[in-house]
Amino acid sequence: HVLRTHTSPVQLRAMRGLAGELPIRVIAPGRVFRTEQPDATHEHTFHQVEGLMIDEGVSVADMKSVLTLLLSGLFGKSMEVRLRPHYFPFVEPGFELDMRPSGSGGEWLEMLGCGMVHPRVLEGGGMDASRVSGFAFGMGLDRLAMMRFGIDDVRWMMSGDPRFLEQF
Repeated sequence: HVLRTHTSPVQLRAMRGLAGELPIRVIAPGRVFRTEQPDATHEHTFHQVEGLMIDEGVSVADMKSVLTLLLSGLFGKSMEVRLRPHYFPFVEPGFELDMRPSGSGGEWLEMLGCGMVHPRVLEGGGMDASRVSGFAFGMGLDRLAMMRFGIDDVRWMMSGDPRFLEQF
């Protein structure tokens, strides 16, 4: 047995369970485990959320719009996002999404990985890749909380230290 490294299998189970029922919209949160050297921004155990949307005619523009709206809602202000090409095995094309507050001219912060669901993944999920398309994304909830609440070290999140928890 191996501890799970991501929540992506939930997406495939959702596609298989809902094949033929469009649109498919899934949010899959969960605890994941990685081989990481712990430091202020990395931990071996963290919480991840993945999202999936499949329908007819879904595009990169739809993905960017949904993720911009999501991040703006989470941070309580309008956010500007940019996509940088990146390889992820189950999407094509794949992107890293960076954000910064709209109009700030500030530093770009890497937030999440995303991309258009690969046609072979759609077919593996029982979908007709010639008729439907979709996007998927994944992000660490711990990193979101760090940015939202100004937490400087991710290791505090799993420490159980009441002094840390009492701040909230």
